[in-house]
Amino acid sequence: MNAWLEASVREQVGNFRLKVDFGMDREIGVLFGPSGSGKSLTLRCLAGLRKVREGRILLGGRTLLDSRSGICEPPQRRRMGFVFQDLALFPHMTVLENVLFGCGRPKSPQSLAKAREWLSRVRLEAHETRYPSQLSGGQKQRVALARALAAEPEMLLLDEPFSALDGPLRRNLRRQLRMLQAETGTPLLYVTHQVEDLCAMGDRVLFMEKGTVSGSIRVEELLEGTGRMRFWQMMGWGNILEGEIRADETGGAVFRWPGGELAVAGTPTAGPVMAFVRPDCIRLLDPRIPVDGELSRNVFEGRIEEVIPEGAVLRLHVDAGCRHWQIERGGSGAPPEICRPGETVRFAIPPRAVETISHRHPKEEERVEPFTVEARS
Repeated sequence: MNAWLEASVREQVGNFRLKVDFGMDREIGVLFGPSGSGKSLTLRCLAGLRKVREGRILLGGRTLLDSRSGICEPPQRRRMGFVFQDLALFPHMTVLENVLFGCGRPKSPQSLAKAREWLSRVRLEAHETRYPSQLSGGQKQRVALARALAAEPEMLLLDEPFSALDGPLRRNLRRQLRMLQAETGTPLLYVTHQVEDLCAMGDRVLFMEKGTVSGSIRVEELLEGTGRMRFWQMMGWGNILEGEIRADETGGAVFRWPGGELAVAGTPTAGPVMAFVRPDCIRLLDPRIPVDGELSRNVFEGRIEEVIPEGAVLRLHVDAGCRHWQIERGGSGAPPEICRPGETVRFAIPPRAVETISHRHPKEEERVEPFTVEARS
């Protein structure tokens, strides 16, 4: 049986080459990988927001793109909803008018009823006359979701829609999005940098690196069984450790693994976990500047073994004795002279950058709850 989405895309932007081949069923797929790997560009090519030089895209058996046959459906005929990172709500339209726009029909009693139904499903029926500037961040996210789903898409594409939200609100929205997906049966393809989102949201993860999909796997295989660490390493990006959460002497939480320990934020449940630290969240320390108190418990020192320039990003491989770390930095931050092989560097890992994932499946630990009322200052 063919996949619901079958995509083969070849595109080039400057010196960056996108070469992706993948398929997915009516499920929640997650595109996961470092910044600059081509995740957002892939979504735009699928949606028809960027003209593709070469490729073939099928959705539910319909041909959306076939460059050899000269077929290239415009975005409005692809039936792919898109929720942008900046949401792209119309500031001059009310909440109801924004959702009504997604209905794709002239204003009528039927389209108004449909728009109001979607506002009710995202618990915003009392806000239909407000404008986006009068909403909180979470409320804007929900309007953008309602607008996209009101169009009855055959697939929904989401480009890090919750990245600007704090943890509790992001978790609540994630639960609700999963509930809406189950109700509508609309498959989702979701771009995220958050490993917690990946594990709690997705059915399948697609690893992206340097413009290609390097692997695909069911999310439960990342969390269960003796081979889980091997699958995590398949990403080729990020710092993955296996250990346990314990309470420390101050009542806080620490993650301990054979090579040391890290202070973590929040109150994660004690017990065995995997920890993930994004390379771009690790801070190189300038020896001339005192270390911030929040970071002082998570400071390490190591020797740079390799420096790999990737566009505007430098990827460092650092041997800290207890383990090797991947660290990324942009064009500014640490003095350039310390980013050479053989140099010794000090670096710190913010407690909030340590994402811990229980060996139990996160989806089983989350209950679907109604949207919470959000205070707006």
